[in-house]
Amino acid sequence: MPSRYISRDGGILADRFTDGPYIFKNVHTLGGAARHTAAHTALLRAAAKSLFGFDPEITADELRRRIARLTEACRMPSRVSVRAVVRLYPTGSIEIACDEPSIYAGYVLRSLRPDAICLRMAPPLPSLPTSAAEHTRLLADTMAHTRGARTAILTDSDGTVISESAQPIFIVNGYTVSTPAVSAAEESVERRLVRESLRQTDLTFAERLITLDTLAAADEIFTADHRGITSIARIGRKPYMSIIAERVASRIENVTL
Repeated sequence: MPSRYISRDGGILADRFTDGPYIFKNVHTLGGAARHTAAHTALLRAAAKSLFGFDPEITADELRRRIARLTEACRMPSRVSVRAVVRLYPTGSIEIACDEPSIYAGYVLRSLRPDAICLRMAPPLPSLPTSAAEHTRLLADTMAHTRGARTAILTDSDGTVISESAQPIFIVNGYTVSTPAVSAAEESVERRLVRESLRQTDLTFAERLITLDTLAAADEIFTADHRGITSIARIGRKPYMSIIAERVASRIENVTL
């Protein structure tokens, strides 16, 4: 990570992340204040119980304090957003590092509209925020770059689209926004933010299986992550609009989880 310091179990150290498998959360911060820490902490603890067999017992308030101390130590600017990357290891250790400052303040519709390709590359346990999923995403985007695109949409061997925990995917048909179903315990903060944003509109939220044919028939495709909304410009020769994505992005700032 770009910052000179990390938080390790509450202490600030001049070090880097520990190697090895982990569960992670990307936490949006602005002015040193971490957002939606209760939801992030609940997901972190649930994933640890499921994958590592223990409850880390970190509270939302403690996570918020650790992130605030780290952003201060790293002298992060207060007027733009910064991603705090939280990693929980099988040992129970929790490490946090700050990414480089964003050019934006708060959740936004990103100005960059990437071209995408579809890759058959399903990560293991895609509904959980694991190091395996994060590394699969990095590999997929690297492969997309070599093929002239900016990002990749992942599918399984049958062509069913994978909605990743840290980067859930949504398609728009008319006034309906659809995404693959997940269990309530595994619903990510990013997915919840979109779902709750839609409650403030006349748009319909739906859960459905998404396939390559579904993508081809969609009016819009967008993803949600710690920055906000990224609207896909095209897949191959198929262009997509960005009208609904803009409406969703404009309301995420008003959502409290």
